Amino acid sequence: MLTAEDGTGVPGADTFIGLAECADLEVRYFGQALDRSEAEKEAALRRAFLYLGALEWRADAFPLFSGAIPDAVKAAQMALARVEVQDVGFLTPDVTLSGKKVLTGGKGITWTVQAAPNTVEAARPVVTFAMDLLRPYLIRDPAQSGGTRFLERA
Repeated sequence: MLTAEDGTGVPGADTFIGLAECADLEVRYFGQALDRSEAEKEAALRRAFLYLGALEWRADAFPLFSGAIPDAVKAAQMALARVEVQDVGFLTPDVTLSGKKVLTGGKGITWTVQAAPNTVEAARPVVTFAMDLLRPYLIRDPAQSGGTRFLERA
């Protein structure tokens, strides 16, 4: 069972949104909620909450947000959890220096591109979308520190 932070410092909180609110946000942003078990969705929400906890928040923001969790933070957690429930490990992408190429040998040197769905490149659109929502609450504005805005490139 999830323990939702509501801005009052709930002990043991492991999410900003419950399953019902997450499903409502999925419908609002994506047109439909994913069909997954409650256990899978709860685990994804917890992993998204941990991901959010690792960001550089302004001192007056995370995790209490002055007594009310902003809708943008809830939407960011939903978006991150949505991709994480579809592909476990998506929020911890593989980073390969070879750029997904594997030396396969043969006559001369042969490189073969390997499929790797949880790469940094694959995660970039969702993470950028979430960062755009979180910009007002972070120490560094991702759009001003070399990043690009998701909505501007969509």
